[in-house]
Amino acid sequence: MELRKRWSAYTAVHRLFGFLTEFESQTPEDLRKHAAHLVEFYPEDLEPSFVDEFVQFTGILVADDDKTISHMSELLKTGGGIMLSTFPNVAIALRIYLTLPINDCEGERSFSTLTRVKSHLRNTMGQERLAALSLLCIESDVLRELDCTELTDDFAHFKCRRRHL
Repeated sequence: MELRKRWSAYTAVHRLFGFLTEFESQTPEDLRKHAAHLVEFYPEDLEPSFVDEFVQFTGILVADDDKTISHMSELLKTGGGIMLSTFPNVAIALRIYLTLPINDCEGERSFSTLTRVKSHLRNTMGQERLAALSLLCIESDVLRELDCTELTDDFAHFKCRRRHL
């Protein structure tokens, strides 16, 4: 189930941004169609002129060997900002793609780390801390009536390291 969910997320992203790297195998009409679809998906970020900008930008990239998204972004930044001012919508589209939060992280790792921390705390707990925790458990009715804000203020005042000049 998780693999299907990830696959559908990757497919949706590729459907939107796949033409950015596969521009050599597409006709200019297909590029325009995919670019227009991206503009429709991000109307507040991209202007309709992105379609023409990207077609012109691909003409510059044909001579370049490296056609990765990160290289395209670096290419726009170099040259004293002339490329960036010429193709502003292409730069925005590349930044959107490069900042998409797509990853293959798993939650199990964080749980295993939490288990190790808990085990470490249990193994290193001394008699004094155990006695204090058991006393808190035994006297839980008194503990519930305690005003914690007053306690924290007193503790903060007691542990204050500020020096008045």
